[in-house]
Amino acid sequence: MEYCETHPDEVSKAAEVQKKVDEVKGIMVENIERVLERGEKIELLVDKTDNLRFQADKFHKTGRTLRNKMWWQNFKVQLIVLLIVILIAVIIFCSVCFSGGNCLE
Repeated sequence: MEYCETHPDEVSKAAEVQKKVDEVKGIMVENIERVLERGEKIELLVDKTDNLRFQADKFHKTGRTLRNKMWWQNFKVQLIVLLIVILIAVIIFCSVCFSGGNCLE
């Protein structure tokens, strides 16, 4: 105690240094909390990215399946139209040939 009474400016300097240390400690605690929050946000972002990648893969596979299905459907329609045109041509040919026309010459 005697030292404190005889050297008050050194005690005030120590108190000032302690105050600055407490301020720095508070700032560091805030920074650590922010880093942890950012880490949580990054984890959330990574999870969302993985989910989006999964959905994109699923969309790509579904799109490919749908494209193949539509191609086959279009192919079937074209085949049916072609068969109808051939059938009409055969009917016209037969009606001309067998109604007294000369088809073979």
